[in-house]
Amino acid sequence: MQTENLSSFIATLFLAANFLFGGRLQVGVKTHRRRWLSLGAGIATAYVFVHLLPELSRVQEIFTKSTADRGLPFPGSRVYTSALVGFILMYGLEHLVSWSRKRQEGETAGEEEGNLVSWFHMGGFFLYCALVSYTMARESERGILFLIFYLVAMSLHFLGSDHALRREYGNWYDERGKWVPAGGIFVGWCVASLSPLSIELLATLMGFVGGGVVMNSLIMELPKDKEGRFWPFCGGAAAYAVLLLLLL
Repeated sequence: MQTENLSSFIATLFLAANFLFGGRLQVGVKTHRRRWLSLGAGIATAYVFVHLLPELSRVQEIFTKSTADRGLPFPGSRVYTSALVGFILMYGLEHLVSWSRKRQEGETAGEEEGNLVSWFHMGGFFLYCALVSYTMARESERGILFLIFYLVAMSLHFLGSDHALRREYGNWYDERGKWVPAGGIFVGWCVASLSPLSIELLATLMGFVGGGVVMNSLIMELPKDKEGRFWPFCGGAAAYAVLLLLLL
């Protein structure tokens, strides 16, 4: 196994562990867990705005030049359009779950858990996690430092997603649901390892992931019950932004 593949595989294990063992991870005392989740959401958001979006701009230029003779529609906006699609699809999943919850008010918990909407929601996270893992291969190719920054941001982001999903689905998620996003992470790594990463496909997927990360971070930080913590979110975003600016 090449060094890049080995590094990305180890990173894949860490990403999947956030879903498989997130319920056992006790971050501080229970009353402070929300602050740590807000900190993680801030770090993931900082990574997107300080590193990923500038990277998307560079990749967009490469994409435009490499497809100049193909007659593709709107090639100069492909990456940013993909980011918008990722943002909208993740919002759509959240909206679908919210609609299903209201529709099933008054039914028993057993009827709410494991229904078609729940599996569809998990399917969306399977795809999302697979794409995050797939694009991670690019960071491993650029060096261990880039991979570490990506891994830290996405691990904390996935830890927050795991918390939200566990709160939404309870025991059903612990017993069955968590294996779906974890499986998506391994599938994404396998596909990236077995197939070449064309610049056109990679650019599109990076845009999609960027939009998805922003939407999911907003979902975690702006819950209906106002559980988000502003200062930990800002502190995490500011600290990680400084690290990115100084080291990358």
